[in-house]
Amino acid sequence: MRILVSSGTSDTINTNHRLRQRIAHGFQELGYFSIAMSIEEVPQQLALKDIDFLLITGSIADPSVDLAGLVRHARSQKVVVAFWLHDDPYEFDMHWRLESLECPVFSNEANCITYYPNRCRAKTLALAASSLDDSQLPIVVNPEPEVDLAFCGVAFPQRVAILRDLSNAGFSIACWGDGWPDDLVTAVNLRLGPMGLRHLYARCCFVLNLGREVQIANRNKQIASSTPGPRTFEAGLMGAIQLYLGQSPRIANYYTRDDGVIPVRRVEEIRSLIRRARDGKEWRQKLSEGAIRRTRRDHLYRHRCHDLLAALMKDGVLAQ
Repeated sequence: MRILVSSGTSDTINTNHRLRQRIAHGFQELGYFSIAMSIEEVPQQLALKDIDFLLITGSIADPSVDLAGLVRHARSQKVVVAFWLHDDPYEFDMHWRLESLECPVFSNEANCITYYPNRCRAKTLALAASSLDDSQLPIVVNPEPEVDLAFCGVAFPQRVAILRDLSNAGFSIACWGDGWPDDLVTAVNLRLGPMGLRHLYARCCFVLNLGREVQIANRNKQIASSTPGPRTFEAGLMGAIQLYLGQSPRIANYYTRDDGVIPVRRVEEIRSLIRRARDGKEWRQKLSEGAIRRTRRDHLYRHRCHDLLAALMKDGVLAQ
């Protein structure tokens, strides 16, 4: 089988080319021919290559992309098309664009599945970590962490509120990302790559897993987010020990406390865990190794790509 993996957004505005590359690599690890490309390149590639399957990933909100025309063109070449949507539920109101296409849909958010029409054959498929980012280096937990808590991400309002509360509660915090206000003095408005994240995580007792609750186009159904995002799996692969704050218990479908992801709800829980972490290097080392082991076993893109293809074959969409 020959597979194309494309973003659903034009590369003129797409900021996450890295994701499609890692998904394509997941298919390659399963032994398939797979290449990643921009949506603009797909029509030419369909004409040049003997392609069996086109997977369109990410957002479908870009009005400059003619999804219907692209699907028609692919089908004229006898190419199966499916979507793996990464911006549910935040852009769920845009999914009217899919309803007439009758293509299989995979969503990163379990809470969205019941709202898709039957012809979409929607299934949940969380994002993952990539073996391209697995250094395979021995993980050694810092015996004397510099800070209590670390976070990297965009400053969505609920994240700002949580970090303010934690800072006011007396925790030391290292925060990197985009859009953080000046009054959060420990925040640095700079994005980090994989190596920068590894260094950040090594400086702290725990990494905060905060999710996001930004409603770009989610007014009609107002669907709540419940499924872990990609940073959960990427941090796990790096051996980070995560505190999972204020979100759905659906995390238990992916990681347990022994796998280095600990659900917490109260400040006093965090305070107690930090005391334990600072007193127990061996405990933190065990959790770090557990996070890596579980991620490598269950949560790499090759696992998701396997599940995606298996679902399409079971439904008769792709030949076995």
